[in-house]
Amino acid sequence: MLKITTVPSPTNPLPFKVNDQLNTEDILAHASELLRCASATAYECGDSLKGSQRDMAFSVMHLVQMASAMVDKSLDQFSTR
Repeated sequence: MLKITTVPSPTNPLPFKVNDQLNTEDILAHASELLRCASATAYECGDSLKGSQRDMAFSVMHLVQMASAMVDKSLDQFSTR
């Protein structure tokens, strides 16, 4: 589970912090779901755009899909144990 903070602070400059009690498999599974959502969002945005803006949105979708493939491949290592 992610711990969300609304205002960055000197001790926590990021707007969120990953729960230290999560194991690597759970973290990768959550990252995979976030990447799936990011890909869907990029696709939906790109679908309504034209020209270079559309190309940019679909480029983002492609990058997210590549990252997702790497995370999913990492998750596969857990299921083969």
